[in-house]
Amino acid sequence: MRKEPSITRPELSGPPLPEGRLIYFPFFPGSELPGRLSRSSSASLTVGPGRLFYLGQAAVLLGGLGAPAGIMALEKTRQLGLREILLLSYCGSLSPELVIGQAFLPVKALSREGTSRHYSRASNGFYFPSPGALKELRLFLSESNLTWTEGAIVSTDAPYRETASWMKSLQRKKIMAVDMEISAVLSFAAFYRLRAAGLFIVSDELFSGRWKNGSHGPEVMAATAKYFYPLIFDS
Repeated sequence: MRKEPSITRPELSGPPLPEGRLIYFPFFPGSELPGRLSRSSSASLTVGPGRLFYLGQAAVLLGGLGAPAGIMALEKTRQLGLREILLLSYCGSLSPELVIGQAFLPVKALSREGTSRHYSRASNGFYFPSPGALKELRLFLSESNLTWTEGAIVSTDAPYRETASWMKSLQRKKIMAVDMEISAVLSFAAFYRLRAAGLFIVSDELFSGRWKNGSHGPEVMAATAKYFYPLIFDS
């Protein structure tokens, strides 16, 4: 894809990102994380539609739900020296191999959102995380004695149009999970030659044909503290 300059360009001024590293958290089902980020950060900055918190070795972008909003915030954040994106988020399971509270590491992402195609073309239909960033996540999980499952994910703009036929068509492609941002994040990263990867906690299940929503449940909150908090606060 030809990198033609955009007529519209983002504007943002603020402190540079620590080592160019960004942890992107599209949303959080509760008030615990925003409060802890506020207490732990040395500075914060509004990056509509999210807020940026500066920690020791990285900054955390909290907010920007969905591909268009997320990429809008990332375009602005890029002005602060962005080099690496770690997406931490929640996903729905399309496979009985993934249940609520389980960790999922996407190795490729199918786009069913409208943002990614404006940045780069998919390779064989998929967008891929940076090999180095993926390797580092595997190393973190392994050294922390944490279990996880790897596979393919799909990103959608329409979370309330996940029909039975939609799900079955994706299951035939061996897609295991669904979110709203990662394919666009990986396309954005490829366009600007940034490192990017993502790690998810399963927050709800769709694979049975009935929606089981555990977003605010104890399994998801416990997994968040176990998998995400060390990456955010101990990195």
